[in-house]
Amino acid sequence: MPGIGDPRPVVGFEIESSWRTRKHLKGDYLNLYDLGAAVGVLVLLGDGDEVEATRRFAQALVDRPGPQVLVWSEEDVHQLLTGQRPTPAVAPQVAAATRTATAGIDSGRHVGKFRALWEWLCGQPGTELPTSFADIEKVIGMPLPGSCRRHPAHWSSYDGSAVARAIQDAGWTATRVDLRAERLVLVRRPSAANR
Repeated sequence: MPGIGDPRPVVGFEIESSWRTRKHLKGDYLNLYDLGAAVGVLVLLGDGDEVEATRRFAQALVDRPGPQVLVWSEEDVHQLLTGQRPTPAVAPQVAAATRTATAGIDSGRHVGKFRALWEWLCGQPGTELPTSFADIEKVIGMPLPGSCRRHPAHWSSYDGSAVARAIQDAGWTATRVDLRAERLVLVRRPSAANR
């Protein structure tokens, strides 16, 4: 893929066919997270009230910062395979997933739930930016993950934090993270200053 040094999957799938517990779904989510695909899809086969309850849990599980993971039913997959028009619940997900994957590959831009943070940082002048957790929450339009308030490393661990990925993808590094005062200083990386 242009702009990406290592080969990476664009879409990853986990398919649950019969035995489904919350533990299994959490494992599926972690597998998709660890895969590093642009989009993950968790497919729940079967139908009925039990599957719908599982689907609601799975949707709540994947609705969090991190990689984009979609929850599809067997009918959603069948419609895609037969060339039928996807149901309204799936069509926007497919379009959004395609846009997300394409944006990340073609333009080298940051994708994900913290894209607003990335965009904001890309537009900031200077080489040092003192800010607060509250300021960042205003930018992203939602509360920060709890880990941001408990672990300073959450601001700098690229592999473990979507917040850190947005910051670093924009060419900045989080420094002087003060959990008590809920403040930090973002410093532009020298290589990013020449962009």
